[in-house]
This record gives sequence, C-alpha cells and structure tokens, in this order.
Amino acid sequence: MTEHLLPIGEFARMCRLSTKQLRHYDQLGLLVPTEVDAATGYRYYSSAQARRALAIALLRKLDVPLAEIPAALEDEQVLGTHLGRVQAEIEHRRRTARALSRLLQEGLLRQEVTLADEPARRLVVARTGCAPEEIGFAIGQCVRAVAHLSGPMWGLFPLDLDAARITVAAGVETDVPGIDIEDLPGGLVAMTTHVGPYEDLTLAYQGLFAWIYERGHRPTGLAREAYLAGPVSTVPDQFVTRIVIPLEQST
Repeated sequence: MTEHLLPIGEFARMCRLSTKQLRHYDQLGLLVPTEVDAATGYRYYSSAQARRALAIALLRKLDVPLAEIPAALEDEQVLGTHLGRVQAEIEHRRRTARALSRLLQEGLLRQEVTLADEPARRLVVARTGCAPEEIGFAIGQCVRAVAHLSGPMWGLFPLDLDAARITVAAGVETDVPGIDIEDLPGGLVAMTTHVGPYEDLTLAYQGLFAWIYERGHRPTGLAREAYLAGPVSTVPDQFVTRIVIPLEQST
C-alpha cells in the first residue's frame, strides 16, 4: 500500500508551522520532505514526520538555536542540558518575582552594616564582559571557570552599571599561580551579610548603599561579594553572601 503523503501546505497546517519554516528546515537538513516532485519541486511529507516537526517547533520556542537542534533530537544528554537551562530560567524568574513581591509588600530592607578594616587579598580570577542585565549569567560562567581552585570564592563588580557593557569577575583567594590575578587592596569597607537567593541581592545592595550615603561615606573601587554558602552546599533560601564595599578614607 502506497503511503499517503501530504503536500507542504497541508503538512504545515497540521503542524501549525508556516510553509516558509518548512522550506527553511529542509534547506538546513532538519526536516527533509519524504518526496519532492522532480518537475515542480513541490514538497510532500508523511504524517509520521509530524513528530519531528513538532519537536523542532517546541525546541525553537525554548530558544534552542537551529544549529543545535539536530544534536538535541538525537542525544538525550544534549536535550537534557537545554531542558535544564530552561528549568533554571523558570526558577530564576520565580525567585525574581518573589523578590518583587517582597519589596512591594515589605518595603526596603534595613541592612545590618558593619565598618571593618579589610585585609588585602590576592585572587586568581576569570573575567567576562556582559550587559548589566546579564550579570547573573556572566558571573556564573566566571565562577565555573575558577571552581577547580581551592579557596574562598569572590565576585567582583563595578560600582556603577551605566555602561552598555561592563566587566565582572569571579576569583578564588589563593597563592597558586594564575594567568589573571586581581590584587584587592586592604582598607576601610562597609559590609553586610545577605541570607537568601541571589535574586534578592539587589535589595541588600540598596540597604548597604543607603547606609553608606546616610553616614557621608564615599564608595570606591569594586563591589565585592564573598560566597560563604552557595549552590554547592545548600538551597537558595540559605545562600549566604557577604557584600563588601570599599570606602574612601579621610586623610
């Protein structure tokens, strides 16, 4: 019995895709028609190809690049990586929404702030550039790049986020040699300890800077984050992050 084939228009309608998309997928080798009319070039598809067509469409809705879709369809580990990324994004948005609700319901945080004499520190760092709204993803990349080193983990950030692209870094305090070293000067700092998910850090920063400005201090250098407890050891609600802001010292 000859298999019933659907012309491209009917197949597109069935899969809720456009004929333009199907032609593009054919050109990329993602979804090749079962048959192409040699005289007219018209494409025909089998009903069984709907599964692959729908999978491609769903992967695109998850922002998987077209070039990576073949591997995602053939390799469960690759697919799992993409699905894990999506789940992480969903969780990030959930915690961000919770931070917004907390802000609107409870108002601004009053941080417990300490003035301290911070020692100089030597960090082996990894740096990257990013847009200000991409800080979370960028610092995560940097942390992974130095996670093999033993020692306290730090994040370094500019005080101001005005530029279209900024440089962030993660570093491990250690004496081992490294390609990129950041020598943090010692001196007077204001610091606060935040317990909770990283999405709430913006609220902690606001409370810390409010305390600094109310007392006439002037921030300088890089904002520093010490990751005392994080994803490796606990859940987001129990993350412990110390925020350290260097201050100008009066002469």
